[in-house]
Amino acid sequence: MSSDPQKLGKYEIQGVLGRGGMGTVYKGYDPLIQRTVALKTVHSRLLENDDHNMLERFRNEARAAGRLNHPGIVAIYDYGEEDGIAFIAMEYVDGCTLGDFLKAHKRVPVADVVAMMLQFLEALHYAHEQGIVHRDIKAANILITAAGKLKIMDFGIARLDSSSLTLVGSVVGTPGSMAPEQLMGLAVDRRADLFSAGVVLYELLCGVRPFTGPSESLVYKVCYEHPPVPSAVDSSIHPAMDIVIHKALAKQADERFATADIFKQALVDAHAKAFSAQPTATLSDATVILTSAAIQERMAALGKPPGAGGPRTVSATNAPPPTSASLITSMHADTLLTVERLLAQHIGPLAKVIVKKAATSTASIDDFYAILTSKLDTEAARRDFMAAMRKLGVGALPSSNTQTPPKSATKLASGGTMLANTLGPEVISLAATRLAKYLGPIAPVVTRKAAAQAVDARALYWALAGNLTNPDDRRAFLNEAGFPEY
Repeated sequence: MSSDPQKLGKYEIQGVLGRGGMGTVYKGYDPLIQRTVALKTVHSRLLENDDHNMLERFRNEARAAGRLNHPGIVAIYDYGEEDGIAFIAMEYVDGCTLGDFLKAHKRVPVADVVAMMLQFLEALHYAHEQGIVHRDIKAANILITAAGKLKIMDFGIARLDSSSLTLVGSVVGTPGSMAPEQLMGLAVDRRADLFSAGVVLYELLCGVRPFTGPSESLVYKVCYEHPPVPSAVDSSIHPAMDIVIHKALAKQADERFATADIFKQALVDAHAKAFSAQPTATLSDATVILTSAAIQERMAALGKPPGAGGPRTVSATNAPPPTSASLITSMHADTLLTVERLLAQHIGPLAKVIVKKAATSTASIDDFYAILTSKLDTEAARRDFMAAMRKLGVGALPSSNTQTPPKSATKLASGGTMLANTLGPEVISLAATRLAKYLGPIAPVVTRKAAAQAVDARALYWALAGNLTNPDDRRAFLNEAGFPEY
């Protein structure tokens, strides 16, 4: 937009991350220390209207989160006011909100729900120990990164021990996530955040919010009604989780968990009962992949107003658009998936995003590999990755392990090219099935490519054997097909 600033303070504006009713979040860059940041701003019209309370809440966010130094909380670097715009410079997070994630993927495996909550409750406990009550805990105020890490954000209405920003009798927050005492305008402490944490847990477990409806009925439900227990919503959920939810969503503050740490231990115990194993705070690969997908969906959706919120991934309009000849239009999905998995062995779950971006921004296989290898820190890692790529047979990559089939198996036409393929679909399908034992889901792609040039089954199998670097695997593959090496 033409009204967007080019610079705020020392920060250069690089793009828009999101817009909402209160302001805009920009992607910025600090040239002095060469750091990418997210710049959260308040609309100038709010300041022009002398909305002192709004500006004070904004400053409060900088004060509250600025006191915190925890990997599970979005870091605040700076606060400034320039040309009628108030802004906060904060940590740039490549991720999406937990709310966006749940819109894209309604259900999460229970073990991963516990993993998310363990991360979240640890960060929340830290904030509480620093004397800060968030007061607006909800899925939309929790970020999840492509690496499966959670971060709390938006401390705008947080209560500091020394703050008198919001007096008893006022109600600020999100009704469906607020504790009963908060809705009634009574004094709140950390147990109000723990009620809201219970709402997040319920939504993660059940795929629906515990309290819904128009404003008046919503307030009544929060204050006086109990939602169905998770096991009643989904019978696969262990009743131990019902007990945790019941205590977290207790109407009276003194009946809830006293601290986030106690809440966390209750979840650990419930997980042990449900799975006869101790939980981990690390998300499974399946949920990490779903997170990356949700981030990509969010990137695409940022062409529409995303609503208020903290740092989010830059809009897809700022990313290289797929060209008509990009690799993603020509490479089989199984091929890209296998490349992702191999790259992930070196850089983790971010591989999914990097591979897709590389495939959409280039039509050259050489450029594709150049982009991927540039993400690897050592020469040994690059060498290992490229060796694995040669094994896949993707692109014009020579392989020192490729064997030349017997001359009897390959016949050249007078023009010097391979004779037309005469193999039937059954032969090709069986070869792909046999090869899949060794190469996985890339096997059908490799087989189709080899079949296009093979004149008979023997030539096909010998060509496919060239993709197997292990001599024993190669020998077993050829023996099963009836075309032994000797």
